Amino acid sequence: MKKILLLGVAAVVLAACGNKPKTQNEMGQAGQNAEYAQYLDTLKADNNLKITMGKVPVTIVGKELKVGDKIKEVPLVINTKLEEKNIFEDKNIKVIYTAPSLDTKVCSLQTKQLNEAAKTHTNVKFYSVTVDTPFAQERFCTANEINGLKAVSDFKYHQFGIQNGFFIKEKGLLTRALTILDENNTVKYIEYVSEEGKEADVVAEVMENLELIFKEISKVHNKGQADEYTERYYYLSDKIYDDIDKFKADFFITK
Repeated sequence: MKKILLLGVAAVVLAACGNKPKTQNEMGQAGQNAEYAQYLDTLKADNNLKITMGKVPVTIVGKELKVGDKIKEVPLVINTKLEEKNIFEDKNIKVIYTAPSLDTKVCSLQTKQLNEAAKTHTNVKFYSVTVDTPFAQERFCTANEINGLKAVSDFKYHQFGIQNGFFIKEKGLLTRALTILDENNTVKYIEYVSEEGKEADVVAEVMENLELIFKEISKVHNKGQADEYTERYYYLSDKIYDDIDKFKADFFITK
């Protein structure tokens, strides 16, 4: 009988511990989560993208970004001080690699590959955008000597992903895509990866398309001139070229 009573008391104590009142902070957090869940429910897919994660279809919020579109300039978190910056303000060609997380096999590999490409093309800005915290991004970049590419985060509001057609509604992550912007932030090339675990030769894609973009921009800037490429030409760079051969070499111009 005593054993039964003791077990009963223990059960009451455990139940009381399990149902202790929530603090104001916990209730506030729960309210925020509920509000965010309601907000996510209002987001719709306005695209025909067929993206899967683990072969399971997922919803990409908003419109699909296409060649000729202007990217929406949403500030991103750039460091562990949680400072935000509009990375699209400068007049550089930009390579934007969005991914679910740096802490995955494929995204990690491709970020390292793009970092190596960035080191040899210093007139182009390379960015990796994920919803990883800046602290996790810094650890990854330090451990893997990522110093050519800049990792920035959309973790605070997810608005970069939501407004530009990269946000995965069911996962709260960014889908894997490669985007190249000209100096006016117009999309010149974009590819969404249909299966999140699939590897792609992103460096080859970047190099091939950068060459075409460089030539196209050069022609626009020098339209109507006798020489297609001027000798004192410095778009997207602080460098002023007096040597036409050096200019052509830097910008992959072979003709």
